[in-house]
Amino acid sequence: MTLKYLRDQRHRETVAEIARLKFPFPNEEYPHLETVVNEPEPALSVGKNGSGKDLFPDIVVVERPGQWLRMMAEVETADTVTEESALTQWLPCSKQGDLLLYVPVGCVSEAKKLCKKHGIRVAGIRTWRFRPVWGLEVTNA
Repeated sequence: MTLKYLRDQRHRETVAEIARLKFPFPNEEYPHLETVVNEPEPALSVGKNGSGKDLFPDIVVVERPGQWLRMMAEVETADTVTEESALTQWLPCSKQGDLLLYVPVGCVSEAKKLCKKHGIRVAGIRTWRFRPVWGLEVTNA
């Protein structure tokens, strides 16, 4: 197994767990909301980027009936909190609606720096980490 394979596997697992814990829609309180996970396969685009390619954030929450975008989330790993991610994913997605960034613990300052540098407006930055006994832990940054 390659390092990229292991990173991608961790990313898929983290996206699925964050979607399950933080975006459990539809539910009794919000039966009109639906969570769509675009990982590992793209399922729902939120628009196009500057070069005309579809944007597929990791997690998308829409309101039904219809398909009204309510929020979206990008889940990053330590090696994807980069200039490239900021320009190709965060910036175009932030122009479509409310974007939440989930970054590993220890990557908040870099994520904030990239957002400020490129004028990326996010609805919030959250941190995540796996704890051996308790599982995924997500906190507001």
